[in-house]
Amino acid sequence: MEAKEQEQVLVYGAGAHAKVVLATIEAEGKHEIIGLLDDDELKHGTTLYGYKVLGGRNKLRKLKNQEVSKVVLAIGDNVERSELAQLLLKYGFQLVTTIHPKATLLRGSSIGPGTVILPNAYIGPDVTVGGGVIISVGVIVGHDSVIGSWAQLCPNASLGGQVKLGDYSFIGMGASVLSRVTLGRHIIVGAGAAVIEDLPDHVTAIGVPSRVK
Repeated sequence: MEAKEQEQVLVYGAGAHAKVVLATIEAEGKHEIIGLLDDDELKHGTTLYGYKVLGGRNKLRKLKNQEVSKVVLAIGDNVERSELAQLLLKYGFQLVTTIHPKATLLRGSSIGPGTVILPNAYIGPDVTVGGGVIISVGVIVGHDSVIGSWAQLCPNASLGGQVKLGDYSFIGMGASVLSRVTLGRHIIVGAGAAVIEDLPDHVTAIGVPSRVK
């Protein structure tokens, strides 16, 4: 069988998070990385893992005119990632989802555009993940959970079944959320915390069991 031609993509971001994103794209094998973009001018012209940083947002119009239309987001900050995505969409780019082949997605899962899922993550059945989400190494998302857009789940975070997580929220490394708990928008759950009850928007929760800081 003839190998399917890889689609060309840009990666936006050339920091530490970009390293794992690049590795995930390479492992997935669906896309050819043609270069990186980053708004830090000190990185322009440098390389990361062999890929050149072509410039920043000042290059978007030129690249789009060259019929490069797909971008993978490699920005760690949730709000910055969202704002950048809106700019890219305004220029007519498409946000690409990339999923490491060592991640597990069970039946009925739905993943939004621009989301990155890293190695050994587990997405249970009938889970809905919004756009622009980062699901990091070893994350567990239980069945029928809903993850809002622009959220981030750090390494080894664990959500039980039927959890609802609001947009722009951040679940710290090794934190856990009990089944059927609803968490609001723009919340932060600290590393190692255990959330056992619902949380409203714009709060930070730490500790075991968690308390609002």
